[in-house]
Amino acid sequence: MNSSLAGVAFSTWIPILFLTLVFLLGGGSRSDIASLPLLRAAAVLFAFWAALRMSREDWRRIRVPLALMLILILWMMLQLVPLPPDVWHALPGRETIVAIDRLVGEGELWRPLSLTPSQTLNALLAMSVPMAALLLAAQMTTDEYRALITAAIIIAGASALLGLVQILSGSGSPAYLYRIANKDSMIGFFSNRNHHAIFLACIIPLVAMQLRDESMRKRKRVSVRVGLSLAGVFFAILTILIGSRGGFAAGAFAALVGYAIVVASWPRKDITRGPDPSRSKFVRRLLYVSAFLFMLIVSAALMVSGRTTAFTRLMVESGGDDLRLMAWPTVQSMIQTYWIAGSGFGSFASVYKMFEPDSLLRDAYFNHAHNDWAELLITGGLPFALIVVAMVLWIMRTSLAHGVGNLIKGYRGDLRLPTLTVFLLLAATSLIDYPLRVPSLQALTVFLIVFLCCPKSSGPR
Repeated sequence: MNSSLAGVAFSTWIPILFLTLVFLLGGGSRSDIASLPLLRAAAVLFAFWAALRMSREDWRRIRVPLALMLILILWMMLQLVPLPPDVWHALPGRETIVAIDRLVGEGELWRPLSLTPSQTLNALLAMSVPMAALLLAAQMTTDEYRALITAAIIIAGASALLGLVQILSGSGSPAYLYRIANKDSMIGFFSNRNHHAIFLACIIPLVAMQLRDESMRKRKRVSVRVGLSLAGVFFAILTILIGSRGGFAAGAFAALVGYAIVVASWPRKDITRGPDPSRSKFVRRLLYVSAFLFMLIVSAALMVSGRTTAFTRLMVESGGDDLRLMAWPTVQSMIQTYWIAGSGFGSFASVYKMFEPDSLLRDAYFNHAHNDWAELLITGGLPFALIVVAMVLWIMRTSLAHGVGNLIKGYRGDLRLPTLTVFLLLAATSLIDYPLRVPSLQALTVFLIVFLCCPKSSGPR
């Protein structure tokens, strides 16, 4: 895999450096993470560097995602504009605050639409990371995409190894990068085991893409093929051992898609020339050994390990006891109240307390709806929902513009199926979690969107 990064131009190392920095500093979704100011300041510098180097064609090519991102930023800013008391009092879901204002004699205050202006401001500042990723990706050519994807695979490998160190060294280990985290799990560069498992699942189809491309080379590199094969199997195993049920399901689906991508790229038998020697016994034996090791390691882990895995959580824990399911009626009530104008970006945890029934009171607070599709309606309202729908439709239209023929086998450098699989995994897991609220996953997603929908052909600038 390292050979894919050899000879990369300095300008290509800048996006790779940015992606690495985001994974090191932006692995959590909380607003009080100490590394966020440093990350956002660095993102602004990267964004300015990219903007100064972009040509008119670069700006034109990303005009759709850039316009949607700017509209989202504008909506965040509008949520911070103070409104006249009569207008603010007429907004749904403000009755409790209006009553309190009148009791204390402050009924004529001008307030912003957001019920938590500080959290909405934090969300606005957080847009610096995806904006920087968008501008950096806009100047990368198709020949440079492979280097960044290779870097993402290496980052995933480092995160997986860090996760092993974490679980072996105990919950008090300094290997855990965040103060508030799942310190009984392998979380790697993240603060949440679900997000780590989802990230590894998203990397699996990218590994399969690289392995497919390597199989299509005239001069195949055995060491690279072995490394990618082992990486894919390793990531699939960890999606089980991390203990995330959603990550396990995502990993299983990603492994199936990845297997289909690799198998479809194998050369077929040529009737006139006999079997193609490139499909050697080595490849088949490697797959058999990998599958055997996969089953052996997973079985041993489930039998002798006392720690929680995705399998044990599926078998032992009752879905009816999951707070996410019990809180869903409350979340539905919040949707019905705030779906038009929203309660303000980042306001869910605070607004939930106004709706939380006594029966659901816990020591731990309910920080998100654990359904990002629902939370976007609650906090961003209908305008945010329309922005998201427009983005989804644009991605679908542009990615499928050339049809779905040869989608599985593809061609060398074909990003369609792997990236669409990543988007599907993120969209599906957003029904039960909030992976795209993590800066590192945001940045990786933006890079892949540009690579798929706004490709820049190679050649002189």
